[in-house]
Amino acid sequence: MSHTMAANLPIELIHCVLEHVDLETYVAARSSCRPWRSAASISSILRRALKEAPLSIPPRVELLTNEEWNVYFYQITHLNLLGHRTQVEKSELRRVLPDDCSPTSVLASSHDGQTLVTLKGTRATMYSHPDKRSPWEFSLASSLYPLWTSVCRAMMEGGSSGSMVLDQRYAKHRIAISSQGHLLAVALGTTIQIYNLGDEDGIASPAEYVLGENSGIFSSPPIAGYEETNGVVESLEFSNDDTLLRVVIGKETTTFQPSRVRYLGNPCNTPQHHPNIQYWRDNLNHIFLDSVSMAVSLGAGEGKVILRGLRLLSPSYYDPKLQDLPVDPSSTSHYFTALLHSEHTNSYCIGLVTTSPSSPQTITITRLLPSRQHHSIPTHESSSPSTPANPVTISKDPQSISASLQSASHRWNPTNLPAASTTNPLLALSDDANLLVVYEPAAGPCCFVDGGALYVYCIKNCIPVYTSQPSAETNNITNNNPPLDLQSLTSSKGKYPPLDVIPSWSFLLDVSNVDVDDLQITRADDGGSGYVVSAAAGKDIIEWRIR
Repeated sequence: MSHTMAANLPIELIHCVLEHVDLETYVAARSSCRPWRSAASISSILRRALKEAPLSIPPRVELLTNEEWNVYFYQITHLNLLGHRTQVEKSELRRVLPDDCSPTSVLASSHDGQTLVTLKGTRATMYSHPDKRSPWEFSLASSLYPLWTSVCRAMMEGGSSGSMVLDQRYAKHRIAISSQGHLLAVALGTTIQIYNLGDEDGIASPAEYVLGENSGIFSSPPIAGYEETNGVVESLEFSNDDTLLRVVIGKETTTFQPSRVRYLGNPCNTPQHHPNIQYWRDNLNHIFLDSVSMAVSLGAGEGKVILRGLRLLSPSYYDPKLQDLPVDPSSTSHYFTALLHSEHTNSYCIGLVTTSPSSPQTITITRLLPSRQHHSIPTHESSSPSTPANPVTISKDPQSISASLQSASHRWNPTNLPAASTTNPLLALSDDANLLVVYEPAAGPCCFVDGGALYVYCIKNCIPVYTSQPSAETNNITNNNPPLDLQSLTSSKGKYPPLDVIPSWSFLLDVSNVDVDDLQITRADDGGSGYVVSAAAGKDIIEWRIR
């Protein structure tokens, strides 16, 4: 049927078609042309279409205007990324490295991908290129002689029976480059050093911090039950405009093993947008956040809680002027995302942490994102959503991968939800805090030797923020107009369900049969709409473009 013929169908026939399509097809049909949009915007048709989704249908339907029904439908479409799962383009690229590098080289790239630093022995070499298609060009080389202090420390700590033999868990350097390309963080074992490349003083006198040393200063004093780390650094990353260093600490033997995430630095103590080496000399030993400390605070009196893969959300995620946040100038509040493990919960979450030098930190979980354990959403008695099929157990076998992706073609099949049971997830956030991407190494009896599954959540407006109605409805994930805040309407009019009743249901992006070493999500840089998810896997870079 041609587009013209479809547009000229009587509205009764359009309604008949819409009654027999799934919700994602309904969204696509609704966006096709004005006649279909008009036919698909009638409240009774919208309500029938939403019966497929695992959510509550607002009661007291007679009080809702047709416009309010359309705003409600937009919110559901937006939070569940309806229509975008079917517009993913995948590509695999060979990782482009400088001529004197190999995939096993110790290297790190800036967030924008334009700067690369490699470390060989004590020699750090910097390269740059204007875009991904251009070859790397040499920029700078520096000898970091103070690195020998970390090597000697690792040999002393890793040896046994008095022998100076380096333990395997200490054997590899971890590095990170700042967004401006001037600061290089290097870790080996428990020692972290930050250098200012291209500056003699910044190389000769780096900032230094050793995990577990008593010189660490916490933003909030830890409460009873906290255990200091006895692990080693597994990865480094500058964040928050280079005012924080995100450190993943692994191979712990504490109660919270095997890993934790710690943020070092003090954003309240920097006079400039991008801090210099002196800032890090003063603040590298400042423990801004520690996932174990946060978990102990969250689980106080309620049993053991673990937060895995902790990541701070950028301030763009919320407007602090509209939040009921502390006015004490010595305290700070930040939203975060993490995998929450407790006695009754395995789920990715959004939370708020407030720190103060004079009192214990407070943690509030503001949203639990759907997982396979927590995918049942209460429904109104008048609705009858279809029961999703059982999820397929994901394994590295090609037939199982194919079956998993086929099961995920049904939008509400739990295969689209992460298991949330792994101990080492990778979490990546888009800069605008719209999307959260999760990589889970598969677990269980059919576990991967290598590889895992990737999932995409929409987390925009997953916290109560008083917003206005959008000026125009759209199904574009790059839309800057926020959807109507259903929670504010709930409290003021009592017509909508709470925002939590509308799930932010993830979708299975892909299954990888090789390990993912690094995960990023960025806005498309070619002038088009959407996002690009990039996963580094050995010699290759796998990219998925989400339109």
